[in-house]
Amino acid sequence: MKYVRLGKSELKVSRVGFGGIPIMRISFEQAEKCILTAIELGINYIDTATDYGNSEEKIGRAIKTINREKLVIATKSPPRDAKRLAECIDQSLRRLQIETIDLYQFHCINNEEVLKRAIDLLPILEKAKEKGKIRHIGATVHGVEFINKVLDLDAFETIMIALNFIVREAADVALPNARKKDVGVIAMKPMAGGHIENANLAFKYFLNFEDIVPLVGIQSPKEIRQVVKILNDNIPASQDEVNEMEKIRREQGDRFCRRCEYCMPCEHGVKIFPMTIFKSFAARFPTKDLVTGNWVDIIDSYAKCIQCGECEKKCPYNLEIREILKENAAYFKELQSQFI
Repeated sequence: MKYVRLGKSELKVSRVGFGGIPIMRISFEQAEKCILTAIELGINYIDTATDYGNSEEKIGRAIKTINREKLVIATKSPPRDAKRLAECIDQSLRRLQIETIDLYQFHCINNEEVLKRAIDLLPILEKAKEKGKIRHIGATVHGVEFINKVLDLDAFETIMIALNFIVREAADVALPNARKKDVGVIAMKPMAGGHIENANLAFKYFLNFEDIVPLVGIQSPKEIRQVVKILNDNIPASQDEVNEMEKIRREQGDRFCRRCEYCMPCEHGVKIFPMTIFKSFAARFPTKDLVTGNWVDIIDSYAKCIQCGECEKKCPYNLEIREILKENAAYFKELQSQFI
């Protein structure tokens, strides 16, 4: 396993990180097998979040016998308010059964309001750092237009962006600035939230970036072995594979929401975003949690759609939003029927 320097944090992390979302869908025993297999294969970077169900508990149980110095543990929470942020840090420490979180990130900066809250709450993270509860501070960003705004704050040591061979805008927009500022770059959604089914193509794309650490979310040891082999073999994509990536990009490009939210707000009350990304959530999160939680109100808002098409006019990526909403609403009802 190759290890890379994660920007000015000086953290030395494995070429690929372990993402903590999919293990929510499996048992504690299955999760432990996945995590320990990843560690045995040389993966030392494990990333999760306070809002990922029981992911932190599963990671904590799996790593409690592992030499702590060999691991880089990262977690995150949204910048809500000072009291909640402080509580989240302590909660994560308890769940993960560790004394220090190596990298704590503000989760999901996707608009000006959230960005301002993150700036206002930075002192909370700095205080936690002084107390030894966290070591380094980062941010995760949804929405290409906010990446450089976050980088230009010069407040974060790492940044997590959505990047894959379908959605490449973030690399073009952010990498030059991130490298200039020596900010470590972590890539979420290397398989485009389930839109890319071929792991070989998905991770060969990242062979083009020696300083980006993609996160792989897996539900079985077999899956993590496959990804590690691709990266360890270090065989660049052939021309046929590049052509296949382009073919998939053309086919999926008009179906993949970039989360920019330019389609919002809808004057009729349809919650276009996040409804456009429901299938991505369904591929990674426990189905029962989705069809009985906040998604019910989100999907129900589709009944207000009058098919005016204004959302499509505002979309900078020319997505077929009306068709996507129709498909996702139908898919939600299909999943929901399993629990009725």
